[in-house]
Amino acid sequence: MRRLSSLLTTVILRGALGAALLGAGAGCGKGGGEAPAAASNGEGARDFIRLDPGSPRLDFIKIEVVKESSKGTEMSLPGRVTFDEDHTQRVASPIDGRVVGILVKPGDKVRAGQPLVQLSSPQVGLLQSDALKAQSDLSVAQKAIERVHKLQGDGAISDKEVAQVEGDFKKARSDYARSSAQLKALGVAPGEPAVNVSLRAQIPGVVVERNVLAGQEVRADQAMPLLTISSLDAVWVLGDVYEQDLSAIEPGSAVTVTVPAYPGQKFAGTVKHIGDVVDATTRTVKVRCLVANPDHKLKPEMFAKVLVENSVGRKFITVPSKAVLSDGESSVVVVATEGNVFRARKVEVGPDVDGWVRILAGLTAGEKIVTDGAIFMKKEVDRR
Repeated sequence: MRRLSSLLTTVILRGALGAALLGAGAGCGKGGGEAPAAASNGEGARDFIRLDPGSPRLDFIKIEVVKESSKGTEMSLPGRVTFDEDHTQRVASPIDGRVVGILVKPGDKVRAGQPLVQLSSPQVGLLQSDALKAQSDLSVAQKAIERVHKLQGDGAISDKEVAQVEGDFKKARSDYARSSAQLKALGVAPGEPAVNVSLRAQIPGVVVERNVLAGQEVRADQAMPLLTISSLDAVWVLGDVYEQDLSAIEPGSAVTVTVPAYPGQKFAGTVKHIGDVVDATTRTVKVRCLVANPDHKLKPEMFAKVLVENSVGRKFITVPSKAVLSDGESSVVVVATEGNVFRARKVEVGPDVDGWVRILAGLTAGEKIVTDGAIFMKKEVDRR
């Protein structure tokens, strides 16, 4: 028993001595270029790493000063191509009826006034009847007002009666104008009995969408248009601009639009309108750009990139895109401070433009960040 107790004591003492030597060796190894990241008093890991001036790691990174760059005078906005609504017609029927003929198909070029769809409707006769009655009532009212004005001049009629006749004349004139406008929209004359009418193009353009079939019943109150006609010689491109950048854009600013379908090709345009509402989710404002499209290469609903020239001369903080590290949810940069101390810091960024990223928040001019080797420094910091 005494020999067994002595043997156990010897093993315990050797183990303690070995652990002490191993700890001392580890402490000496840290002095070769990196300060301890955690205190020995039990504190949690620090959020930085410190390198000695002679650390070989400094040879593999590049530190640059953050500054306002002229590269920030051009902003890149995500965008989407849409119809030029000033030159687009969504054809709807002003009356209920049945489609008896479709005179155009998608892709056809049409001129203003050209028939598009033929409808058969009993309402046409009712509209003609209303128009003829309104015309007759207007004629009677016209004669009545001429008569009362003559009597008024002779003092043979009261002012109240004159006012009554004038009111009847105004109502008859309004009813005739309304009924005539309805028939004019259908291309039908009041005195020519008709059942079939044609829906016509109001603008020249291309039939870009058709939602009607022969024999289909249509209603005047249906939401979906029968046809969509648009002039694609120019299109709108709607861009999303961050609210922080609104002061750098104004109506009339020149823009350049690119789309993935035509790499390397640029389309020139102009900012026409800046939205009045900030999207609560994305914190962006819609910017409407008018872009020339003579070859009809830009198609509505294409994704686009809108490069906006900063016409007001505002400067921005930009950094090389390789300095910004993103995990899909947040973006960080590695900031360098005095004494070769490096920390990871979250930042808000704008789109990448030709290898440069605009910083929206999180950095100020004069600070230093790691550009080359940022990803390796962030991994070192994260390990702490």
